[in-house]
Amino acid sequence: MLRQTVALVLVFSAVAQGLQVLQCSNNRPAPQEVVIPGCTNLPCPVPNQSDFNFSVRFAPSFPTNSLTVDVRASLLGLFLPYEVPDHLRNGCNNIDTSCPLTAGQSVTLSGNAPVEAPLTGVTVTMEFEITGDGGQVAVCFAATVTIL
Repeated sequence: MLRQTVALVLVFSAVAQGLQVLQCSNNRPAPQEVVIPGCTNLPCPVPNQSDFNFSVRFAPSFPTNSLTVDVRASLLGLFLPYEVPDHLRNGCNNIDTSCPLTAGQSVTLSGNAPVEAPLTGVTVTMEFEITGDGGQVAVCFAATVTIL
């Protein structure tokens, strides 16, 4: 459903390199870099019924034993139900090192997710948040994606 759409959103982020993404509200920490193959500008085109690949580089400002991936999708200001696939939810299983992480340690989380949206031709805003122990936000970014 649209939960896969959210997974594809994991792909946004960026600063100096990678994709220029949208900042999350409440000044949550931004990523160092986000890469979505085939996307250089928002909105990212994402074919329905395909796998969405992405990577996000970030450095949590606190030590943590765990990483949890959450995604929220919205269309025209309405939040859409989205359940992060189990293989993505535990962020420690998808990083280029292993948990625990030290404060300031730069890591890259990579993943892929099936895109199975009920609609095509729509542009959805995705917010991607990774939290550590106690729900502390390690990184957050948002991006727009167009489901093809």
